[in-house]
Amino acid sequence: MSLFDRFGRPVKGLRISVTSSCDLNCFFCHSEGIGSKAGDLMTPEEIERIARIGMSFGIESVKLTGGEPMLRRDILEIVERLGGLGLKDLSMTTNGFRLAELAPDLKRLGLKRVNVSLHSTYPERYARITGLDPERGLARYGLVIEGIREAIKAGLDPVKLNVVMLKGINDDELDRLIEFAGSLASEGDIVVQLIELVGCGVDFEALRTYYFSLSDLEREVSKRALRKTIRKLHFRTQYLMSNGVWVEFVRPMGNYLFCMNDTRLRITHDGKFKPCLMRSGNEIEFLSAMRSGASDGELKKLFLKAVELREPFWKPPRNLG
Repeated sequence: MSLFDRFGRPVKGLRISVTSSCDLNCFFCHSEGIGSKAGDLMTPEEIERIARIGMSFGIESVKLTGGEPMLRRDILEIVERLGGLGLKDLSMTTNGFRLAELAPDLKRLGLKRVNVSLHSTYPERYARITGLDPERGLARYGLVIEGIREAIKAGLDPVKLNVVMLKGINDDELDRLIEFAGSLASEGDIVVQLIELVGCGVDFEALRTYYFSLSDLEREVSKRALRKTIRKLHFRTQYLMSNGVWVEFVRPMGNYLFCMNDTRLRITHDGKFKPCLMRSGNEIEFLSAMRSGASDGELKKLFLKAVELREPFWKPPRNLG
């Protein structure tokens, strides 16, 4: 069955945070829209169960997020449980520090692809962006690069490099990113995903200082690209470059097309449905009900209530069309 919210948007995916903990300190982190890191973590069994509930309404994909998902000692069990459900897509967003170690097992247990945060190709910039001292940043940067290589080798496809573009810090790295990605893999294996800074998790001054519109970069890429496609999720554009690397643009700020094509429902680390990243106060808590013996039918009602509360943060102009 297909499930639609009251704005006509299908709900096809879940974005599940499995922990609020992270071993980086990126100043722009939106923390999945949750201000508090308190609350009990869902167990692997509970994560599997809520995914099953979603699948009963037509959910096809799950993305695991954090904090940093691989800080969970039971992350392999979580992936194994979800990998056995028959989802069309199971992916993870990670900072990549444990990826070299875990990539083969993650692939074997059902993970299909991975997004790795790599906000600069310069180790010293990487350290600054991630809040690490230079020596530690250099070491961690090396671990991330190794993790990316091992993910490719393990068959996770595609490997996406998540890059939040920051004015005056890394906004000059487009060519280096494309060249770097091209050196790692053949076509289809690597996507450079350029992401706009959003006003969630950062104060107004930081947003004003570091926000970098991707419009000019996209125009530049479009002139050089061999091919352009548009993803249904968020109406994201992708461009194929001459070295086989895809460049994808994630442009949410003020973009109603982004919001109107959002097909995922978020789940917080402490067991709440979160209808929108940018809004707070309308989360639907389900973990206490689950632990108090709620039936699947009762949990489905909570799921439907969360879908009913979904609302685009940016909407089309009223006079559009």
